[in-house]
Amino acid sequence: MGAAARLFAQKGYENTRTLEIAKEAGVNEALITRYFGGKEGLLMSVLQGADTGEYLRVEGLDPSVPDLRTALRKYFEQGRRMVEERESFMRIAMSRSLFQPELAVAVREKIIDRQMDVLMKGLQERLLGQGVTADEVEACAMLMGAVNHSFNFIVRKVHHMPDEKIDRVFDLLTEALILRLEHAAPSQISSG
Repeated sequence: MGAAARLFAQKGYENTRTLEIAKEAGVNEALITRYFGGKEGLLMSVLQGADTGEYLRVEGLDPSVPDLRTALRKYFEQGRRMVEERESFMRIAMSRSLFQPELAVAVREKIIDRQMDVLMKGLQERLLGQGVTADEVEACAMLMGAVNHSFNFIVRKVHHMPDEKIDRVFDLLTEALILRLEHAAPSQISSG
């Protein structure tokens, strides 16, 4: 699975042959079919398996940053770095998810659901009990996760939008969230 993940990320799913994967792993090519049912089954196993952690990291709000504005900006910058490090693997996961619903579910469970949990925990620690409801925390986490993925991966890497424009979107979203949260919880949001 590790050999497959490395080659899929380096060469792309379509450009990687099972023979290359077997060679990289030091096994007989027939074992891929026997244990995974072929290349698609191997990709599914890679995305569902333990090796995924090396390729798909989930980041949340940095708890060491007390200022929410700075923590939000840092979160979006972490998303950019993660995409830079794992762009090829993300392209494979996203493109194959369009055609394989079970793969889309695996991607959601491995990335999106975990990211929402991490973001919600970070926001809850900062905002619950300060006039912000659990539903608002969940909505903020979903919005941040969606914008982070959409702009750092799709808009930046797929559509090649200039960095300055994307950074302005992140700044605007951060300021909009801060304004809303200041209205609800003025004691928790420090200026910055």
